[in-house]
Amino acid sequence: MVIELLTTDDRELALKNAMQCEQINQRRQELCQEIEQEAIAWYEKSDLDLQQERVLVVVQPGWHHGVIGIVASRLVERYGVPVFIGTFEDEAGENEAVGTVAHKIVRGSARGIPEFNVFDGLNFCADLLTKFGGHKAAGGFSMPAQNLEQFRNQLSIFANQCLQPEHLKPLVSVDVRADLAEINLDLYRQIDALEPCGIENKAPVFWTPNVCITEQKIVGKGGHVKLTATQDGKVSASVKAIAWRWGEYFPLPRRVDIAYRLRENSFNGKTSVELELFGVRLPASAASSRAPMFGKVEFDYCDRTYSCSLSPAGSIEELRIRNSQGQVLAVAPGQNIGLLGNSRKDAREVDVSLPFFENLIQTAKHALGI
Repeated sequence: MVIELLTTDDRELALKNAMQCEQINQRRQELCQEIEQEAIAWYEKSDLDLQQERVLVVVQPGWHHGVIGIVASRLVERYGVPVFIGTFEDEAGENEAVGTVAHKIVRGSARGIPEFNVFDGLNFCADLLTKFGGHKAAGGFSMPAQNLEQFRNQLSIFANQCLQPEHLKPLVSVDVRADLAEINLDLYRQIDALEPCGIENKAPVFWTPNVCITEQKIVGKGGHVKLTATQDGKVSASVKAIAWRWGEYFPLPRRVDIAYRLRENSFNGKTSVELELFGVRLPASAASSRAPMFGKVEFDYCDRTYSCSLSPAGSIEELRIRNSQGQVLAVAPGQNIGLLGNSRKDAREVDVSLPFFENLIQTAKHALGI
C-alpha cells in the first residue's frame, strides 16, 4: 500500500491509500499509549526494586509485538533502566488472548541505556532463548514462556555486573548551552544539514538555564504539554515548545532549566522553529540565598505565591506549604499522604505523589535549600 501510494499517478488511489496510512498510524499511536499505560500500571503494582534488579522485564498477554519496541524506549526514558518487554504468542505467532493458561512463546523487544549492552545481555541468557539478535542499544528475542522467570533473574545478574546505582537515572546528556534568543530557523537548518542523525551521529541537545514558562496547556490524546518559554523576561527571546507525553507532570514549575532539541513547525503556511523538550529541572537560582534552612520562605509556583517552612511536629520536622487562601499542606518526611486544610481539625488527606503536589513540594524544598 505504501509503495503504491508513492508510485501511483492516480490521485484518487493515492488519497485512498494516504487515508488508510493515516488510520493505521493513529491506531499505532493508540496501541503504544495503551501498552505504555498498562506496563506502568503493572510495574507500580509490583514489588520490584529497580535499584536492586537494575533491569525492567515486563511481559503481558494481548500486546502487539509490532509496537512494543517503541514502548520499551519510552519506559527507558521514564525509569532510566534497560527495558525488556514482550508478549505471549502461540507457536504460529498468533497473539495469546488475556486469560489463556498455556502460553507457549514469549516474543519481545529490548532497549538499553549507555552503560548496558543489550546484545551482551541477551547473549548472557542465550541458553534460555529460542533466538535473539540486536546490537548495543536494542534487540529482539523469543523464548519458551516457562523460561520467563529464569530469564528475568539471569538478566538481573548481568545488569548488576555492569551497572552501578548511579547509572540508574533518567538523565539527559546535553551538548551545548544556548540562549533562547539564539534559537532561530537559520540555526535549525544548519543542524538539519547534518542529517541523517542516529546512534553514531546524534542530533545535538541544547540546554538553557532559568527560563520562565509563561504559558502551558495540555494538547492531544497522548497528554502532551504545549508551552511558551522566555528568558530574562524578553519577548524577543520567547520560544514555543512541546513536551511529548508529559501530561502527568502538568503544570510544570514556572522557573526551570530545560534540555531540548530543535524541530521545525509549519502551520497555516508559516514555518518556525520550536523546542522539543527532553528534560527539565529546577534552576539552581530557585533556592533563596536570603532564607535560613528552617526559616519561612516565599516562592512562586504556577503563577501563584506560596510560603513554606519546616516546622516541628512531635519528634520530626514536617514541611508546611501555605497558599494565599490560608490553606496549609503538611507533609512528613518520606510520606506519600499529606494533610491539606485551614487547620488540622478540618484537614483532609491528599496523595502528595500526584504530579501537582509532587512538583509543588519539590519547588518548596528547593526554595528552602533542602
